[in-house]
Amino acid sequence: MITQLGMHLKASAGGVDRYFNSLNTTLARQGVQTMAYGFGEAEEGTSLGAVDQPLMRRWKAVRQALTPRTGGMLASHFALYALPAIFGRKWDGHVVHFHGPWARESQKEGEKKLVVAFKQFMERAVYRKADRFIVLSKAFRDQLCWGYNVPAAKVHVIPGGVETDKFKPCDPMAARQKLGWEQDKKIVVCVRRLARRMGLENLIEAFGQVTGAHPDARLKIGGTGPLRAELEQRVQQAGLTDRVQFLGFIPEDDLASTYAAADLSIVPSSALEGFGLISLESLACGTPVLVTPVGGLPDTVHGLNPDLVLKGTTVDSISAGLHGWLDGSLRLPSRAECREHVMRDFTWDKIAKRVCAVYREAGWKPQA
Repeated sequence: MITQLGMHLKASAGGVDRYFNSLNTTLARQGVQTMAYGFGEAEEGTSLGAVDQPLMRRWKAVRQALTPRTGGMLASHFALYALPAIFGRKWDGHVVHFHGPWARESQKEGEKKLVVAFKQFMERAVYRKADRFIVLSKAFRDQLCWGYNVPAAKVHVIPGGVETDKFKPCDPMAARQKLGWEQDKKIVVCVRRLARRMGLENLIEAFGQVTGAHPDARLKIGGTGPLRAELEQRVQQAGLTDRVQFLGFIPEDDLASTYAAADLSIVPSSALEGFGLISLESLACGTPVLVTPVGGLPDTVHGLNPDLVLKGTTVDSISAGLHGWLDGSLRLPSRAECREHVMRDFTWDKIAKRVCAVYREAGWKPQA
């Protein structure tokens, strides 16, 4: 039995949660015995209670649910909840799915030093007791080895997968009609958490630089986060209110249509982007994506077209990429090529089998 311990059970809560949900669904389909635990509303798995309950109550819920039994494999996805699961409990093996440097991300978002130090302590305590690690990219492997002194021999690079039955091509004009988007404009979409390290400030400024020569271009920004008011103010000050639209939270059922309706998607991250599942989801829907050369983002388009990786994270780099798209000098892959790229290397059936190989190496013994 494999115990999967995540953050939120609801897949729409974020990229990590979508990974967690999809991995568990695929493992079950492949006949692997798993038990998934997390917090919040349970689409699948066992809920340990509300997401916003006090931390000590959440830790107690983890202990009560996981510690009475002995043996088994633990696959943890978040250090905060892995900590109470590993102390005082002997697992047959423990594999950490490292989704990013939690403490460093908090530091980038301006958290207090004491909070950052507390998160670093928890991460190090958990990682010291792990048998193997799974990371989504070479960039995160380097972060893990360099930042936490984890031996490279314990780390396996396995990218995230895409639910290709959900994220798939459809008629762009039909998708635009469904979403109420303009039929006669060139549309670039960016689906991101509205936070500091996502590069959205630079994207808005860069988009403003290209609209003079291309007044029919439109930018749609999907997502929620603490920078919403600041970004809206930037758009207003740049005189772009009729060309930039904030979509807010995009329901899971509308994500595929959002990608398919766009001519291009863009991921302008400026720091700590370990993989970029949204890039692959866009490609699975047939929509090309431009990415900054940050973390694991280039890995998502490797082998498709090197020109999809921008020269940098600056306003000028993003502007140059948008100019190339709008004036036709940047050769974008076809919708069919985008889809084939994902089907070749990033389906969940293939990814889950690679994950299971690491579980075996860490001590998991599948039941006959």
